[in-house]
Amino acid sequence: MAEGDNRSTNLLAAETASLEEQLQGWGEVMLMADKVLRWERAWFPPAIMVTFLLLLPGLNQHGIISKYIGMAKREINKLLKQKEKKNE
Repeated sequence: MAEGDNRSTNLLAAETASLEEQLQGWGEVMLMADKVLRWERAWFPPAIMVTFLLLLPGLNQHGIISKYIGMAKREINKLLKQKEKKNE
């Protein structure tokens, strides 16, 4: 039984080492993503903003911006009507 346990342990160790090798390249990506999400550097917010601005024409082409602007207008109108009712 000890030989079977030894084989399964060796197999598990080999699989773990293989997985570690595969994921090693992603470590740099994860560190960079973490820095972006935490905004550790002053240039990240402007870089994200510039990227967003580059996406605007594509979003507008698919009608996404118009859809959300319409939703915002409806919500603002609802709030204004509620405020008018309260004032009456």
